[in-house]
Amino acid sequence: MRRVFVDNLKGTEILAKPIYTANDMILLSQGIRVKRSYVGKLKELGIDYIYIEDAISEGIEIEDFIDERTRDLCKKEVKNVLEKFSTSGKVELDSIAQVAQNVIEDILSNKEVLVNISDIRREDEYTYSHSVNVCSLSVLTAVKRGYSPEKARDLAIGALLHDLGKVLIPDEILNKEDSLTAQEKEVFKQHVIHGYEAVKDEIWLSAISKVVILTHHERLDGSGYPFGWTGDKIHDSSKIVAICDVFDTMTNRRSNRDAYKIYEVVEYLTAMKGVLFDEEIVNTFTNYIAVYPSGSGVVTNKGDYCIVIKQNKSLPTRPIIRLIKNPDGEPYENMKEIDLAKETTVFIVDTYEI
Repeated sequence: MRRVFVDNLKGTEILAKPIYTANDMILLSQGIRVKRSYVGKLKELGIDYIYIEDAISEGIEIEDFIDERTRDLCKKEVKNVLEKFSTSGKVELDSIAQVAQNVIEDILSNKEVLVNISDIRREDEYTYSHSVNVCSLSVLTAVKRGYSPEKARDLAIGALLHDLGKVLIPDEILNKEDSLTAQEKEVFKQHVIHGYEAVKDEIWLSAISKVVILTHHERLDGSGYPFGWTGDKIHDSSKIVAICDVFDTMTNRRSNRDAYKIYEVVEYLTAMKGVLFDEEIVNTFTNYIAVYPSGSGVVTNKGDYCIVIKQNKSLPTRPIIRLIKNPDGEPYENMKEIDLAKETTVFIVDTYEI
C-alpha cells in the first residue's frame, strides 16, 4: 500500500482504502480500479491523496497510531460540538470526554508507536480532522512524558476543543488565500478568547482543558498570543498542544499554500527548540514521528528513487526502503531492499511523489 497524489493516477491502480462522502457514504470502495475519470470528483471533494495497492508497494502496511473507529468517532463528536456552537452559541460537551478517553486507551495499548501520518482528509472536514490529530499527537507526547491518565484526559479534551473559537471568526479571514492584514490577524487571534469564553463556566471541565484552549498559541519568547507569556508562565499542556498544532497545520495543504514535507516541519521544530517551543517536549515529540512515512517516496544520496516499506522504531530517520528506479529514472528489474539502520553510508536526501 502507498499514498499517491490524485493527479499522478494512471487509471490502473487498485484502491487500498475506501473513500467516503461528507455524509459517511462510501464513494469508492476498497479493491476497485481507480479510473482517471474519478480524479475530477476526488478533487471536488478536496481530496489530494488516496491509498493504492500496486507492485512497488507490495507488502507495505500503513497503520494509524490510533484505531480508525476511534478517529472517526472523534471527528464526528468534534463536528457535532462545533456545529451546535456555531448555530446556537451553546457548547454541549456530554460525550467529548468519552472520545478523549478512547484516544488515550488506544495510545496506551500501543507501546511501540511510531506515527505514520496517514489520514486522508476532505477539505470540508479539515477542522475536525485537525482537532483529532492534534489531540492524538498531544496525548502521545504527554503519555511519553509521564502524564497520568487523568492529566492526559484533561489535555486531550482541551486539544479536541482548541479551535472551538474559530467558528466565530469570519470565513473570509479563516479561508483567505492572500496574507492577512494586520487588522485581520487581530480578529483571527480572538479565536482563543472566544473558545475560552464558551467553556469557562463549565464546572466539570478542568482548568488544564480551559488553559489549553486559551493559551496554545503562546510561545516561549513571548511572541505568541493572547497574553505574550514567556517560558514557565506557559502551562506544559499548552506547550505540548502548541507543537502538535503547528506540526499538523504545516504538514497539511491550506488554501494559501501547499503542505510542507514532514522532514521539513521536523527540522523547523528542531530549529525553534528553546526559542518558540520547549526543547524537551520537541525532543519527545520528534522521537515518535516517522519522518519518512511508510509508502512514501524518498531519494537517497546515491541518487536512487525508493519507497519506504517499514520503519525502524528506534531510528525514525532511517527506515527500510525499496529501490524502485536508478539515478537515471530507469526501473530496477529486481527491487532491492535496504535497511538504513544497517547501511550507514546510505541516507535519505529528499522526498518525491511516486
